[in-house]
Amino acid sequence: MQRRMDPRVTGHPRLFFTRDELARLRTLRAEGFHARIWENLRRSADWCLSRPPRTRWIAPLSPDPIHENLYDRFYGMMHDMAVAEHLAFAYAYSGETRYFDAARAWALALCDVWGREAEGDADAGKAYAVTRLLKGIAVSYDLLHDRLTAEDRGRILHAVRQIGGKYSAFFADPATHFGLGYEPHHGSVEAASLGLAALALLGEISEAEEWLDLCVRMHVDWLLPYALTPSGTHNQTSNFWISIMQYRCAFMDALRRVTGRDLFAEHERDMPIRVPLACAVGRGVRTDEYPQSHQSWLIGPSYGQIDYASPALLCLARHYRRPILQYMAMWDPAIGALAKSRYSTPHGEWMLFAWGGYAYAWYDPAVEAKIEPGLPLSFLFSDPDPNPVTHVNEAYARSSYEPGDLAVALRRGDVVVHAGGRPVFVDFTPDWPPRRPVSDLTLNDDGRSAVIRCNGVAESGFHSQMVTLERPNRLTIVRRTDTPVRWWCFGPAHRDGDTIRWPDQTSLRVSKGTLTAFDPEGHRPGLVTGMGLLKLPDPAPLTYPAATATPSDGELVLEVRHDAKTTPLLQRARRSDGGH
Repeated sequence: MQRRMDPRVTGHPRLFFTRDELARLRTLRAEGFHARIWENLRRSADWCLSRPPRTRWIAPLSPDPIHENLYDRFYGMMHDMAVAEHLAFAYAYSGETRYFDAARAWALALCDVWGREAEGDADAGKAYAVTRLLKGIAVSYDLLHDRLTAEDRGRILHAVRQIGGKYSAFFADPATHFGLGYEPHHGSVEAASLGLAALALLGEISEAEEWLDLCVRMHVDWLLPYALTPSGTHNQTSNFWISIMQYRCAFMDALRRVTGRDLFAEHERDMPIRVPLACAVGRGVRTDEYPQSHQSWLIGPSYGQIDYASPALLCLARHYRRPILQYMAMWDPAIGALAKSRYSTPHGEWMLFAWGGYAYAWYDPAVEAKIEPGLPLSFLFSDPDPNPVTHVNEAYARSSYEPGDLAVALRRGDVVVHAGGRPVFVDFTPDWPPRRPVSDLTLNDDGRSAVIRCNGVAESGFHSQMVTLERPNRLTIVRRTDTPVRWWCFGPAHRDGDTIRWPDQTSLRVSKGTLTAFDPEGHRPGLVTGMGLLKLPDPAPLTYPAATATPSDGELVLEVRHDAKTTPLLQRARRSDGGH
């Protein structure tokens, strides 16, 4: 017999805090780490006040050969829901009328403009963006409810019912085949978003209970057991671990609060944390900077760095009482801010992320921020699959859990080395198509050193490769290859014969072979999306040092040393954040 999903809390807000809990959260704006989160959140909210609400719908277009319309719509919805949610959280935590007025205008614009999504059929191509839109409307409704008029609430409920009804029917249709080919990362975002809409309106519209039951079943029967691989990552990119956890945390936290059902406890084994232990390597950037690829997350795009992960890390630290996750989340000096990605379409639609309000609610100062004893220092993510796109083929090793210490990642043969709070070696990798997995990938770690070995495939450019991290401060890459190897890195760096040096005593030396080229501005990355078809403008284009080394007798050996315990970069970061 199906259990009724009656809310155990009434009124609003209720998704992430009750009215009584909100009163306490407001008093924390000047206390400890909450003060830092609030200051970043407030500054971003003030920026949001300058953004006029959208007035024109972006209709779906077909054909769409380079996916330009798809990304205009996707980034447009991401932008609008982010601004609406961020302003709504700013109002909730401050009670200030200026934030309420702007958040209300944005929430109603979401309904009036994007409400036209109810005119067309629901499908998998639109669900990833449209369900996020529902989440933005629902969360805004929950946070603004006490001052919305009856007319405002009616407009919001009408939009949610019309759009949510179409997508709940789509998800419930057996022809959708959840778990049998539907992409589970998309499914995680979509089920959590529709679930949040249901939780916000549970007891207020008759459909909400049915929607919620569907979304819980999707999580319990499919997404929690199967969206992540057995090794604990996602089958396409570790970066999807972050977004899956973001949406799981938001839905499961609200579900526990509103109904009492605790999926965190029921499915703890399905909430693995090996990805951040492997990938989080450095402090993030300030709110006035754009993050860069691989900057604080070993393998990840510019929008997928520690600032992207930190809110989910705080939530997981809170629920599972994990000091290491609290510690890593505090590496993010921009925590609480609206994340302004580098990604915008040629038409100016801008991808934003708004998790700052969640971070403020999820931070629990009772969880100590520290390195836990006995944590693993190396990780093998190897989940074979006949499909090369979904074959997980990654290995990681680190010298410690201090931000800025030596760390390395190998993904499908490509290597990223981090030292001194920066990437010092990044293989040039094509944007599309993805490389095929290398073969015979192994990792052995005796505590003193970690050794990663693999054999190459045709496009890897090498016959075999061995990466050895000797703790605490030395790493070697040995490649059996007949062709020159090209890589890029962060500066400032200069060439000294066959060695590249950084100001903090970090160095990379070609110990076998010859450093044949080094250009301090030789790498000028572009932004592309849509399977490499859609080129995007970069709001802050950068150049990076690029190097080429020629092997000797079919072998190239590179040696990285990181002798400085604290780099000038990290010293500045520690001074700016009180040493957290």
